[in-house]
Amino acid sequence: MGSTYVGSTYPDVPKIAATAGTQKGAAAAVVKFPKKGTKKEEASIDPTLEQSGQAPKRKLAMALEAATSNGTPAAKRRAKRSPSAERSPRKRTPAAKAPVAPPKGWRGTYDLIVELRADRTAVVDSMGSEAIDEDAAHDTPLEVRRYQTLVSLMLSSQTKDTVNAATMVRLREWGLTVDHILDRTSDEQLFELIKAVGFNNTKVKNIRRATQILRDEYGSNVPDSLEQLMALPGVGPKMALIVLRVSFGRTEGISVDTHVHRIANQLGWTGGQPGETKTKQPEQTRAALEQWIPTDLWPDVNILLVGLGQEVQTEREKLLAKCRACSDPPAALHLMQLLGLRLDDSGQRLVSPRKPNKTDE
Repeated sequence: MGSTYVGSTYPDVPKIAATAGTQKGAAAAVVKFPKKGTKKEEASIDPTLEQSGQAPKRKLAMALEAATSNGTPAAKRRAKRSPSAERSPRKRTPAAKAPVAPPKGWRGTYDLIVELRADRTAVVDSMGSEAIDEDAAHDTPLEVRRYQTLVSLMLSSQTKDTVNAATMVRLREWGLTVDHILDRTSDEQLFELIKAVGFNNTKVKNIRRATQILRDEYGSNVPDSLEQLMALPGVGPKMALIVLRVSFGRTEGISVDTHVHRIANQLGWTGGQPGETKTKQPEQTRAALEQWIPTDLWPDVNILLVGLGQEVQTEREKLLAKCRACSDPPAALHLMQLLGLRLDDSGQRLVSPRKPNKTDE
């Protein structure tokens, strides 16, 4: 049964749609009527049964009224109170950012991190994207340096700084300019040059496409807006913000990678208690941090926390020595606890807390 047909029993009701077929020798009519609740169902009514009083007249009358009273006040009232009334689709809007107040004692913690990172001896300090830009030859044109900074950031995702720095050396020796990559470098050659980095196949495609866009749309220059940078293949907010800061001297946000995301949650800087994972994604962490960290500190947050995160993971002996030599050793050791480290039984090493095994339970 497809369409609705209203028989001649109701001459004042216009015919809506005719259906073909017979039922017990009489033309059958199909009407749709609202059932209690929110669903609609079809009922097949034989006009001869209706005339004899055997049909569900009340339901039929409701169906007829619903079919013919579109726009009447009664119909509007029913549509208003019925959950099943047709509605235009709504676009889901993103939830508003939950307000994040400055955490209690944050300034003392921040200043302590600045003190622990004053030596600038983490891997990111010598091999991160900022250092790679500084390593460029002094006679390198500015637009080429900006392109190389962009490429180094595109390579850095899921890649250690040491591997990224070595890859950038090979690329520069090969010739890392827009024209050289597009005109004299095949995909196979580019893959060989960057094969040590993570997700190298995808990065070959992204570098190729992004470089073509730079030449076609920006005169072989790197664009200087956050939106234009993020429109490039393989470039996310973290990379775009660093490009703006390193290449154009502009700070438009806090760049958040996995180290910053993890440490911010461990310190309780994202709206929760220390150790509580309040934000699930780096961009959520960025939104939380930018609500309360003073803008004059934004340029340093990334490199401070990234370097601290690297030392927590791989340079704990050095980090412990700095904690003991700083202006407030107890506070520094408490900071290490927040970051997931503790002193071992000898008190001479920072270690991760021992996970309990079944025999401990």
